[in-house]
Amino acid sequence: MRYGMAVVAGLSMIPTLAPGERLLVRYDGPIVLGDLVVFKHAGQIDVKRIERIETSGLFVLGDNDLVSTDSRSYGLIAHEDVLGTIVMRIWPKPGRIISG
Repeated sequence: MRYGMAVVAGLSMIPTLAPGERLLVRYDGPIVLGDLVVFKHAGQIDVKRIERIETSGLFVLGDNDLVSTDSRSYGLIAHEDVLGTIVMRIWPKPGRIISG
């Protein structure tokens, strides 16, 4: 399996993730409902939670409804735009991130 790192920017995933946190990303694993995924959208890299999996893409939501821009505004994320799933937080407080 291939792994990498992502850094959280913005407030859309609070309280689960905070700006500046470093995350371990698995690039070639399975995708499951409730997972946090890293994906490309509008020229940027983003992190959101999978709410629904469809044949034409993923419906993703931020954990912070008040500030999140997600599938409610831009629709489904194409499967090919998903870079990987979040495995765990590695900094500043290492630990497993609970899905769903």
